[in-house]
Amino acid sequence: MNKLKLTAFLAIVALIFTFQVYAASHDDAHGAMDHSAHQHQDEHGDHGFGMKIHTTVQDGYAIEYRLINMKEKMKNMPQIKDTHHLMVFVKDPHGAYVKNAKVGYLIEEKDSGRTQKKMAMAMNQGFGADVTLNPGHHYQIKTKMMAGKKVLINVFKYMGGDH
Repeated sequence: MNKLKLTAFLAIVALIFTFQVYAASHDDAHGAMDHSAHQHQDEHGDHGFGMKIHTTVQDGYAIEYRLINMKEKMKNMPQIKDTHHLMVFVKDPHGAYVKNAKVGYLIEEKDSGRTQKKMAMAMNQGFGADVTLNPGHHYQIKTKMMAGKKVLINVFKYMGGDH
């Protein structure tokens, strides 16, 4: 029975992401036609779902983190334990999305010392994993990305909020 619930949950998550990707591409197709709109689309439209929580550039690679509130999206499924879906989008020094990579998160809750180790899945030009980030708690998020011979390790602090 647990396999059935897990399969149903994964199917619902896949449908949500598919709808969000469709909606973003549909909105982009009907947006303004000037160059500034395309620049704005590149910054936000490709993966405009979720809330941007951190951006950085490392070794010429542009890295953007987004957080999707899964508790809110799945409020009718009380068995959902993870509160958020953490996405990372990486562009190489030439501006192309890094697609063939292995990405993992090590998230340490500063107050309790609890850690979460998560392997991210490739999706929507980025990499994502379900995580638990509680409001008011301080976290250190460490991301390791391996793309071919290139290895990036990115660390930042995050304070959980109601998003």
